Amino acid sequence: MSEKFKPPPFNYCDYRCERCDERERCRVYKDNAERILNHYAKGEDPYDPEIFFKDLHDIFEKTHNMLTEMAEKEGIDLEQAAKEEIPEENPEEYKIYCLAHEYYREANRFIKELEKTGIPETMREDFQDLVWYHTLITAKSGRLVSGFIDDFDEEVQQAEEEGTLKVINKGITLSKNALQNMLNKLPDHLYTIAHLMELLKTLEQQIQTDIHEKVDEEAKT
Repeated sequence: MSEKFKPPPFNYCDYRCERCDERERCRVYKDNAERILNHYAKGEDPYDPEIFFKDLHDIFEKTHNMLTEMAEKEGIDLEQAAKEEIPEENPEEYKIYCLAHEYYREANRFIKELEKTGIPETMREDFQDLVWYHTLITAKSGRLVSGFIDDFDEEVQQAEEEGTLKVINKGITLSKNALQNMLNKLPDHLYTIAHLMELLKTLEQQIQTDIHEKVDEEAKT
């Protein structure tokens, strides 16, 4: 490759579109805004676990299509690749995704509980960060592991992984900050908040240790 590969900005952003100056020219902003509006128009909660994971499946499919376009630009022989059996990566085989998914489930349960009791105004921003990143961390972790078997140029693969890890780590950091602030204001939820912070710490350690490590088969049984 004559020039260093640079992934599109939305590959490593955190989709906080209201804070972004590029949103009017961003394909992801348009798609995500339409997705949320469509759910609300149908009377659906776009952050409900069942709806979220259906959307996640759609995101993976769109990601595959975008990667295919990139392959064509990089001169990869798609016609020959179509003749070969393409393996499918199961994200649940990887520790990083399983940890992210576990954090999502526990954080979602906590979020629903707080929504029932009401969110103090002084905690509104922290709560919004918690809500936003508990889904993003999981989605980006799924994107990360789904790319492990893609047959791209090593430079492309490295840039994609670095960009995705950048936004995962940003989500972890801001989520930890939000939970720490909540800890001081919600003493009745001490155990739950401490557990969520421990899950994020474990996920952080897994990223630092080995993002490609798979789940122990014996541990799953």
